[in-house]
Amino acid sequence: MDDSADTSMTDTPDRRPAGDTDAIDEEIVSSDVLVTGFPGFLASRLLEDILAYQPSGQFFFLVEPRFEQQARRRLSELESRWPDFEGAWEVVPGDITAEDLGFGTETYQRLADRVGTVWHLAALYDLAVEESLAYRVNVTGTTHVLDFCEACRDLKRLNYISTCYVSGEREGRIYEDELDEGQGHKNHYESTKFWAEVEVQRRWDAIPTAIFRPGIVVGDSETGETDKYDGPYYLFKFLRKLPRWLPVPNIGKGDTAVNLVPVDFATEAMAFVGLKDEASGSAYHVADPNPMRARDIFSLTLDCMGRRSAIGSIPAGWMEAALGNASIEESVGIPQEAIVYFNHAASYDASNLQRALRDTSIRCPHLSSYLDVIIDYFMEHPADPAR
Repeated sequence: MDDSADTSMTDTPDRRPAGDTDAIDEEIVSSDVLVTGFPGFLASRLLEDILAYQPSGQFFFLVEPRFEQQARRRLSELESRWPDFEGAWEVVPGDITAEDLGFGTETYQRLADRVGTVWHLAALYDLAVEESLAYRVNVTGTTHVLDFCEACRDLKRLNYISTCYVSGEREGRIYEDELDEGQGHKNHYESTKFWAEVEVQRRWDAIPTAIFRPGIVVGDSETGETDKYDGPYYLFKFLRKLPRWLPVPNIGKGDTAVNLVPVDFATEAMAFVGLKDEASGSAYHVADPNPMRARDIFSLTLDCMGRRSAIGSIPAGWMEAALGNASIEESVGIPQEAIVYFNHAASYDASNLQRALRDTSIRCPHLSSYLDVIIDYFMEHPADPAR
């Protein structure tokens, strides 16, 4: 799914800087900004956190034409909460898969002459996506954004949103300074995000770049709000359909740590670090430094949903094989491609990010402190927002 999925903003209070504004690079903050992936949920949330540090910036939003009206509505809503943002934005219809980002020569040059900071979030997020489409959006699209960055007269920073799962099939401890270790990938989403980041790193001597690799992003830790129900939400949906009295088994051993991060932590961390001078030339795992194991998440989920504890277990391989049957997959509501993320023995070191956040109040809350919040939101809004 493109990050430009339809969601509505809630009446949340204005964000306040969670990091020391003295640590923010003034040249970056004073530059004009181009954002891709808007009006998607992650880009919308990130924008509010950026505005906490950069309230008087001029923003340009590369928006697919089909989302243009939605983007304008969302930006108008933001103006009511951020008075300095009024009139400080322009929606520019475009397409990252086009050579000139779909801008046309005149607009392309006008923005290249003005833009000093680029936030590239647009991507196709779908674990079952077919390869050519994923490649066109995630790799070719990113290459075109990089070409624009090189064309900018005075670029200060590209902040590129990748994913922890460029690590693919690797197991064990995975570090932020690692990328190509000869790994295979579990699906075309992972492989195309990997090749996109390879291209980003290949060119970061010419383009000052910070790379952010989020884990599995879930709802807001305080409100539960989210724009799509994937990752652990597949489990929530499955359990919601079952009679409460029906016992359920564990799936696999459940020893694997599952890296879930709430969207509020992810966007606060990226906004702060993405505006720091020394962030260029580094990758950051936007990950929970203390993730819970799969079986503990399952156990706490059952408790939060008022269900009995799990009884016994079935091998994860059996579950994956069963979900290979389209009718079973549709009935259960859990994509076969999602199961592996709860049984894949990879852990993500986030030392770079933790050092960058050391003198701030930005901390990833422990999942046990907000799992009930995201489940309550799901139960109150059972229809998938992405649909």
